[in-house]
Amino acid sequence: MTRKCGTCQHIKRAEIDRRLAAGEPGNQIARDYHLNASSLHRHRVNCLGLSSSNAIMKEVARGTAAIACLPSKEALNNAYFELQERIDQIVTQAEQQGSLAVAIAGLNSIRHTLDSLTPLAGYDRPQVNVAVQTNFNLDLMQIVERVIKPFDHQPELKARIARALLEVNDEQSA
Repeated sequence: MTRKCGTCQHIKRAEIDRRLAAGEPGNQIARDYHLNASSLHRHRVNCLGLSSSNAIMKEVARGTAAIACLPSKEALNNAYFELQERIDQIVTQAEQQGSLAVAIAGLNSIRHTLDSLTPLAGYDRPQVNVAVQTNFNLDLMQIVERVIKPFDHQPELKARIARALLEVNDEQSA
């Protein structure tokens, strides 16, 4: 009969698993959660099926490098418009030569290029518009009352603060 994994039974297992999956060193995680480093290693390999933290970090670096090598959306957008111009040139050339074969071959080649560029540039997905509401209701008199209320026992000071607030209000409305 095999023993149950102590890390699987840990109350903070979700945090431990998240940190292991992120590639954090097992020794540090073991110290943070008062676990045995070797049992944490067994948990990583047997229960989660994860590689070592170094291997995970290498994979992350490869992914980051791959993303950095991709062209920007602006570069793809420019290439897209250049292709549109090229399509117009091919159509004009085909009309001048009266050759349907030239037009079909050129347009088919461009279509394949567009099919490759479209997903990279995000043209294969609908645009997402986000509306942000920026208006809010502000009752200046309510704010003034809340500001001067703590000075109820000091009527002279309260009157001076009220006058200053009214002056600021008058300046803003002018």
